[in-house]
Amino acid sequence: MAYIGLKPTAGENNSFRILDTLSSFTATFDGSSASIVSVGNDTISLPDHRFITGQRVTYNDGGGTAITGLSDGVYFIIKLDKNRIQLATNSSNATSGTQINLTGLGAGTAHTLNVAFDGVNTKFKITHGSGTHAKVTRASQLMISINGVLQQPHDSSSPSSGIGIASDSVLVFSAAPAVTDVVFGSIYSTNLSSFEVSDNKIDNFTGDASTTDFTMSKSPPDARNILVTLDGVVQYPSDASTTRAYSITENTISFASAPASGVAIQVRHIGFAGGAAGSNAVDTVFGRIGDVVLTNSDDITVRNVTAGLVTATSFTGNVTGNVAGNITGAAATFTGNVTIGGVLTYQDVTNIDALGIGTFREGIFLPDTKKIELGNSAGSGDLQIYHDGNNSILKDNGTGAIRILGGNTAFMNAAENKTSATFNTATSVDLRYNNSLKFQTTNTGAIVTGIMTAAHFSGSSEVGIQSGGVQIGAGITQLNFIGTGNTFAVSGTTVDISISGGSAGAGGTWGSNAVGVHTDKIVGINTSTIVGSATSEGALQVTGNIGITEGLLTLDSNLYTSVSVPSGKNALLIGPTTVAVGATIDVAQGSTLVVV
Repeated sequence: MAYIGLKPTAGENNSFRILDTLSSFTATFDGSSASIVSVGNDTISLPDHRFITGQRVTYNDGGGTAITGLSDGVYFIIKLDKNRIQLATNSSNATSGTQINLTGLGAGTAHTLNVAFDGVNTKFKITHGSGTHAKVTRASQLMISINGVLQQPHDSSSPSSGIGIASDSVLVFSAAPAVTDVVFGSIYSTNLSSFEVSDNKIDNFTGDASTTDFTMSKSPPDARNILVTLDGVVQYPSDASTTRAYSITENTISFASAPASGVAIQVRHIGFAGGAAGSNAVDTVFGRIGDVVLTNSDDITVRNVTAGLVTATSFTGNVTGNVAGNITGAAATFTGNVTIGGVLTYQDVTNIDALGIGTFREGIFLPDTKKIELGNSAGSGDLQIYHDGNNSILKDNGTGAIRILGGNTAFMNAAENKTSATFNTATSVDLRYNNSLKFQTTNTGAIVTGIMTAAHFSGSSEVGIQSGGVQIGAGITQLNFIGTGNTFAVSGTTVDISISGGSAGAGGTWGSNAVGVHTDKIVGINTSTIVGSATSEGALQVTGNIGITEGLLTLDSNLYTSVSVPSGKNALLIGPTTVAVGATIDVAQGSTLVVV
């Protein structure tokens, strides 16, 4: 195996390990101890245990009395930390953290929890050296065989075949091993610190007489890679055979007993620098704070540049892998795909020359006065689209016409709830005012809804008139007014039409005389009430005065009905007048009847 620094001397440990048995693990504890079984917290304390959340285990009271809330049988693990667990009734409750309520202590010191190959469990904690927790992050660090068949490793916590690795060095089988399966395993290499400057960290905590577990800023490979002091006194780490001051799991340091209140706890992560013995080459640089100086004959070979600023006058060859931070150079050519997760900013770029199709998932934005230009040349595009700060502009700056090709085309407001104009494919053009149709083209002309106003008409014009559901449309060249006395008066843009005579009009049916007002109905003037018939006196009924400046007032010479002259009023009879039998003329007191 590879070593950091010089090869270990005889007696020192290397990175190869034989795994502890996975087929069965039993934790034995005192079920009657309140320091182990917490009724208030529903927990069981098992220092540096191997259990994993969701594992199926078998509980046995060891010949004593079961913890109240439990009975001999199958339960599921809820892992709180490396030293404490809870139990659940099923796998779903274990995953959700729904624990069993422990209401009382048991009796006896040989209570057990056993996890084993049972055809159900697929996850097992990796240990070696009788309980030392392994540091494994990739399945390829392991060699696992089942019944003599080597298992394929996968970088997955849920492998479809073979084995994988979950967090906290948990071995995951793709299929749960059976009770009869024989499993052998070994570790090719455990994880070691990178030993860079970042490894030289110091974590500081303060004891409170109750807390035993503290979270460190990083995960050391094992307890030997940290220096722990309590008020300046160095502490001795536990190992697989002896429990001493502390142990670690991932980035958690666990003290065997809670440091006293106010005690200063310091955890110093240890890094070092190393190189290959007997070689002039610089294979590794660890813990280096200052500059690293290379001669012009030295090369630097790296895998990934993951942070910081890389500046060079030029790059020779390809830059592959992941690059985080900045790359500064004169030119760069990418033959593969370039993916940018953040904002791509071009500064002082005159032109972008792109071949192929550009796909923009979030749109294109240009500030005011900046144009999208199509055709001709940059700065003189035939078609220009832009916003000038006040208006949005579509500009034809070249020859020919702007053609909008497609199906139905509508011009709408920004809210898309009102349409001003619609150009229907190969049919009509519709113009609207406030979403109300006012003008529509047809195969014979156009339909106007409402009033059409124009300064004038030129050329041949046709007018369509509709009345009573009857439409006079295109093709009509003459409008004829029947009757006599019709007049037309043109005043500027206004035409006044006066209609007289004809076969019908106000008051009923007109007579055949050429002049005058002739009707066989009573004519009422300034009155809404008509009395009698057309043949009776009073066929002309007027409310108010009748003034005659010229001409004659002629009355029928025969009175067939009685008439009355109201008080205060006067009457004029122009004769000769014959009063019919039974008819009377009644002149009220104060009134005058004049007979001529």
